[in-house]
Amino acid sequence: MKTIVAIVALALPVSAAAQDAFPSRLVTVVNPNAPGGTADIITRGMTEPLQRAFKQTVVTINRPGAGGAVGGAYVATVQADGYTVLLNTVTHVLIPITDTFLGRSAGYTPDDYVLLARLTADPLLLVVHPSMPVRTLKEFVELARRKPGEIVFSSTGLYGSGHVSMAMLMRAANVNLLHSPYNGAGPGIIALLGGHSQSFFAPSGVASPHVLAGKLRLLAQSGAKRVPAFAETPTAKEAGYDVEFVLWTGYFAPVKTPAAVVRAWQAALRESAADARFTSAMAKVNVTVDYLDGEALKAWYANELRRLDREIRAIGKIESRT
Repeated sequence: MKTIVAIVALALPVSAAAQDAFPSRLVTVVNPNAPGGTADIITRGMTEPLQRAFKQTVVTINRPGAGGAVGGAYVATVQADGYTVLLNTVTHVLIPITDTFLGRSAGYTPDDYVLLARLTADPLLLVVHPSMPVRTLKEFVELARRKPGEIVFSSTGLYGSGHVSMAMLMRAANVNLLHSPYNGAGPGIIALLGGHSQSFFAPSGVASPHVLAGKLRLLAQSGAKRVPAFAETPTAKEAGYDVEFVLWTGYFAPVKTPAAVVRAWQAALRESAADARFTSAMAKVNVTVDYLDGEALKAWYANELRRLDREIRAIGKIESRT
C-alpha cells in the first residue's frame, strides 16, 4: 500500500507539470475585423512564425462586427488559458473608451484584457481617389470648405481609427465631410478604389500597395514624424493641422490568463516578430514592426490609454460630425 501511495505521490508533480505545459494543442487567434485589413495582414503573416515558436498549429479566425467590438467582447469571455487570444489595432481600446465617454454600455473594457505585446506601429495615410482635383492636404481642406458635407470619407467603422483621425482633421481644419463607415479597412479601401468614397485615413499596409500602383493619391500621414517609406509626404502637423494618430497592433489575452502563459506568449511573439520572413513581408506593405513587451510595454500602454481618452474627449460626440 505504501508503495502505491509513493508512486501516486511521485506521479502528481509530473501530471501537474504536464497540465501546465503551454501550448499543448491548437492555438486560435481571433481577428475582430474583416479580411483584408491591417490586423488580417499581420496575423496571417505571423501564423507560420508562431507555429514554429509554439510547435503547435495556430489558426486565425475572423469575427467582425461593430468596428471590432463583436470579436473584442467574444475573446473577453473565453476561458483565460491562452489558447484563444485577440490580435487587433488601437481600435480595440478606442471602442470601450468611446462607449464610456458617451455613457453607453460597453461589451468589454481595457481592464478585461492584458496586452501581451505591441507588434507594429505606423501612421495612417490620408489617401484620396485619383479623380479628386487635389494633390496636397491644404488643397483637400480648401476643396472641403467649398463643398461642405459633400466629400465622402471611408472609415474602419464608427469610432474606429479612420473615423477618429478624420474627425480630428475636420475639427483642426474646420471642415465637414460625409462619413461612410465600413466593417474594416479592407472594405473601406475597396469603396475608395471603386469611387464610392473619395478619401480615407487608411492603414499603411492596406493603402500603400495602391499608392505605389498609382490607384490612390497620398496627401499626408498622421504620425508625429515622416516614415521612411513615404519620406516625401508631409505629416498633417507639418501641413499645419493638429492631427497626430498612430495605428498600432497588439496581441491581447483575457486578463486572468496565467502569468506563465503570458510569458510563453511573449517569448513566442518576440521570436516571431524578429522572423526574417515576417519582417520582409511587412516591409513589402510598408508596415513597421515595432515590438514591445514587459515593463516598457506596461508604461507605454498606460500612457496610450490616457492619451486616447483625452483625444476622444477633445473631439467630443463625433456622431454629430458624421
